[in-house]
Amino acid sequence: MATGSVGWKPTTRRAGEEIHTGGWWRTWVKPAVLAALLGIVLLLPAPGASAADVGVAGPAARMPVDRGHPWRPPFGLDRVGQPLTAVAGRSAEPEPFEADAIARPDRIVNPVDLGAILVPSDWLILAEGQRGEIDVAAICRTGDVPDARVTAWFESTAAEKTAREMALVQDRRFQGKLPLPAFSAGVDRDVLHVSIDRKAGPRLWHKTIAAMIVRRPPRWPEFGATETKLRYDAPISVRADDGTFSSLSYAEAWDPRLHDVVVALPDGSRFVFWRGSSYVPFWAGRFNTGLSYEWAETSPPADGFTDCVEPLMDKELRYGRVRIVESTPARIHVRWSYQSCDFKYKVWGDSAVEDYYFYRDGFGTRVLTLQSAPGGDYELSEFIILTPQATYPLSVLPSNLVDIIFVDGEKRELSFPFFASEQGEKMKSRDIPAIFRVRLHKDDPVAAIYFNPLDIRLPPTVFGPFVDKGETVTPCYWGSHWPLARGKTTGWAIDDRIHFTPCHNSVMSWARSRPRPLRTAQLESLDTLGRSKPMVVESWVWLIGTSSEGDARLLEWARSFASPPAVEVRGARLEAETYVPERRAIRLVVEEPTVTIDVKPAAASVHPVFELVGAPKTLVDVELGGRRLGASEYAWDGRTLWLDATLRQAARLRVVFGRE
Repeated sequence: MATGSVGWKPTTRRAGEEIHTGGWWRTWVKPAVLAALLGIVLLLPAPGASAADVGVAGPAARMPVDRGHPWRPPFGLDRVGQPLTAVAGRSAEPEPFEADAIARPDRIVNPVDLGAILVPSDWLILAEGQRGEIDVAAICRTGDVPDARVTAWFESTAAEKTAREMALVQDRRFQGKLPLPAFSAGVDRDVLHVSIDRKAGPRLWHKTIAAMIVRRPPRWPEFGATETKLRYDAPISVRADDGTFSSLSYAEAWDPRLHDVVVALPDGSRFVFWRGSSYVPFWAGRFNTGLSYEWAETSPPADGFTDCVEPLMDKELRYGRVRIVESTPARIHVRWSYQSCDFKYKVWGDSAVEDYYFYRDGFGTRVLTLQSAPGGDYELSEFIILTPQATYPLSVLPSNLVDIIFVDGEKRELSFPFFASEQGEKMKSRDIPAIFRVRLHKDDPVAAIYFNPLDIRLPPTVFGPFVDKGETVTPCYWGSHWPLARGKTTGWAIDDRIHFTPCHNSVMSWARSRPRPLRTAQLESLDTLGRSKPMVVESWVWLIGTSSEGDARLLEWARSFASPPAVEVRGARLEAETYVPERRAIRLVVEEPTVTIDVKPAAASVHPVFELVGAPKTLVDVELGGRRLGASEYAWDGRTLWLDATLRQAARLRVVFGRE
């Protein structure tokens, strides 16, 4: 990976850069960035008013103070009123007035279910009819303000305000709530104003918060894949070759024929193929973060390259494509095809296809098929957490990011920031496969799952934290060059782009340690540049999913995927390749209207899948263990049968078809 900036420092911008010409963007970006940088908003004397008029000490009495690193806790409201540290050994003179406000909806809704993705964390997103509240904290150090009052209003309905009294006692921190005011039903964007005033005298404090209003949320199927265009209202950050920054309209960033794909699962999980992530798919979590399993990334070719060679560099989607292959009541299949390119879009002829299969239980498979020149050295797996704009990693990522559970039951819990001197022993392989649980957000009980029964080595790389000004400021690697941002190379330090673009956090990587392929072939073929030459085609498959289940249940999943059950059939015959791990399916050729399958699990068979080739389309009856199953206990699409059952002992499945 090519390095970018080597230290944290604000990037100099020309006047007006990063400010969209639209009035809505201009009204909020400057105060929002200032608030994010300082963690609080400070009172300065109003023009034409003396310090005595506002009841605070004048600026001449203030000394420079250290408010603590903005990337370090405490965050948000908790930062208001925190002790300060003097600069240059002099006594700290605290700011006379501090305040902050955060607006929250009345309930957490996955942004994807509102048709949006990675909404900036200092914004507010609301569906029509949704309510919420504003949490406000303030402290005055120069005297009591008994007549203080906090007021909130939306620009679209400025006359409709909510307010509450907040009598301030000197040096005593106040925190309280007030309901969100009403907003206009006819707008898609708005600006929320929050101010603290007194009955007489100038305004004490004011903040604006950008608001996205969702008037018509999408209606995803309970189980299915949908082409769509996810909403992202901020502009795209663009870095020029000379280091200056500008912006690009999100709506104009790609060929209009390209779409996003959202996979909706009954447990509420959402798996997204987003143009802004170069179609690199990820679990889009309920708390506005995401988890990617990575892609096929190659070593730098010998004939020259710029930065890294991976599909995330394909920001314009010159090569990447995604399509829905099938979306039926029983199974979802989405295919992502791509070429790894460098920063300048150079490709070398290799290509990759990733097929994702999902079932109604929320679990599926990642199937990676790579066609490369002989000797190609590729990285395939890395846990990468996506975070929205204006999100400090330590504010949202839990310390217990990863659990490693070996198939024999041994468990290792990793703590982040990870230091090899303290936890290096936990990353020693045992030459047996393990299932990985990766948490997306400190408040989310649902975690992403990853398992390959042919992978007996633990990841050789666990990313350490970044340090800035002597402070540990991230739990692991952090980068602002992906997703969405353009023109920025890979870096190894924090920077101010956190306020202008979504970012990513790399947790651990298998690097060039690859599991044994499921399939391998070498043949003479055409590469993507049209050249006929020897090519190697390899395939790998992982069990993926999201779950809040305990270790025992995850172990059942892993063992079921690794060891399919034995079967005996009547009324059908087994295909030559009976078990297909890519689709976790048992394949039969139907020969009679009634098929009986005796299933004999090696350990447990979790939600078994059967592909019934040549079966009549009409399914009359399904019995399991002598009990007729209800319509909600299985899914059938005319070819694939999925069972909502876990078989821990031998059981008989009887399937009856109608005549066509």
